[in-house]
Amino acid sequence: MLAENEDMMSMFCRKSLFAAALASAFGAAALHAAAEPAPAVWEHVQTDKTFHVSDTYGADPLSYVVHWDSFALEITSDDHATTISGTSYLCQSCEAGAARPVMFLFNGGPGASSSPLHFALGPRSRPEKGTGADGVFPENPDTLLRAADLVFIDPVETGFSRASDPDGKSPYLSIDGDAEAVSRYIHAWLAEHDRENAPVFITGQSYGGFRLANMMPSIGDVKVAGLVLVSPMLDASGSESDLGYVFALPTMAATAWRLGKSHLEVDSEGEVWNVAREFAETEYLVALQQGDLLSPQTAEDIAAKLAAMTGLAKQDILTSKLRIDTQMFLENVMADQGMLVSRLNTAIVRPVKKPENSDRPAAANDPSLGLGSSNKIIAEDIASYLEQATGLAGLDGYWSLNLDANFAWGWSSQNSGLFYTNGAPLLGDFLQDHDNVSLLVFGGYRDLATPVLATQYALSHAGLPEERVDLIKMPTGHSPFDEVDGRARFSNRIYRFLTHASLPSSKDFEGKE
Repeated sequence: MLAENEDMMSMFCRKSLFAAALASAFGAAALHAAAEPAPAVWEHVQTDKTFHVSDTYGADPLSYVVHWDSFALEITSDDHATTISGTSYLCQSCEAGAARPVMFLFNGGPGASSSPLHFALGPRSRPEKGTGADGVFPENPDTLLRAADLVFIDPVETGFSRASDPDGKSPYLSIDGDAEAVSRYIHAWLAEHDRENAPVFITGQSYGGFRLANMMPSIGDVKVAGLVLVSPMLDASGSESDLGYVFALPTMAATAWRLGKSHLEVDSEGEVWNVAREFAETEYLVALQQGDLLSPQTAEDIAAKLAAMTGLAKQDILTSKLRIDTQMFLENVMADQGMLVSRLNTAIVRPVKKPENSDRPAAANDPSLGLGSSNKIIAEDIASYLEQATGLAGLDGYWSLNLDANFAWGWSSQNSGLFYTNGAPLLGDFLQDHDNVSLLVFGGYRDLATPVLATQYALSHAGLPEERVDLIKMPTGHSPFDEVDGRARFSNRIYRFLTHASLPSSKDFEGKE
């Protein structure tokens, strides 16, 4: 479904990597007094309706209510507010009351709303494009609502959340500002709903994983019980070096094998991934390390092996000095058939067509993404659904994806060294300081936006307690819930994580898969 492919990858914003974040404008910004009544700092919208869903985790249907909550991060002197908002599902038929676990979820981009996770793990599924404009979304049997109340957060300039500046400029469109905004929303939500003592789980996908990591220094007073990362971007710096080519190679090889372009004789996608990983971390890595000092004969040998794995022409690989750019691979591996492979899910192959917007980076025209000529995807069906579920009305459109926010992103952070953007050590510090917290991570063999080897590398170099970290590799793309079978396994694994990590000690958590 389109909604499940709207989570953008961070490489769209490489040109802004060195932009200075306007960190001084967030957090401590005062709320200015206004002559007219100012917007509410906290806005709660709810009807008196009770809804029901039948899930796969129990015999009895669940009854629940739906809230939409908006929090004003700042209000200007002329009553323009910067807001962050979210949709909450609270189970009415579940036990535990105020002590019931709460899971906060968000996607990435930057510039993506929470809609992919919302309709993968919430109590309703989003229909195929064009079939849900009347707001009728079917029940989702894979919802996690039986295990925890669910809050799907839309960061500034996504969903119905907005910057105070009509042009969309905001200090919250930055690493630190964005992390601060989501952290403040979580704190405010727990206070407003009298849930400060509830066990809290936080889930972030793609850039949302990086956001989650950067929230760790400000989230220590929350009763965090577990963290979930889905195809996370963690170390943005690694992908800008030769390591990026090492990380991408196993996924390229697995893709070429699945498309019939590889010469590797193996029996499964996972096997070819592992064969390519071993080569990438040894011979290939050593060759790249030598740079221009690499002998011509060795370069020939490495190029021949890369060509056999990836299906690309040996000469093209030599011309690129053995460094296979991701977009080059996507555009060339099926070029003989006039096809383009998706970066977000390499199982998706579409005929090459002229980009609808030539001013965007090539990655923004990914066949999984569904962007037209506009940099925004405005989801009328989601707006209609939320209006019927919560009574919310009168807002200016639900932005499921906003590339303008992505392009404006500030990539400097006070939590990272100069020119170094890696959130994984912050996760390591947090888990070392909180021995009751476990970390569950998903990665897909078919994801070239955030290759699973990059995730594995970041996690193994962050000082994380290995016994409390599970990395699940799946035969899926950037969104493990894209396929029906993948969604069931994905939700089942998180459900187990929620129910086991809710026990007095996370050491009761089941072993690694």
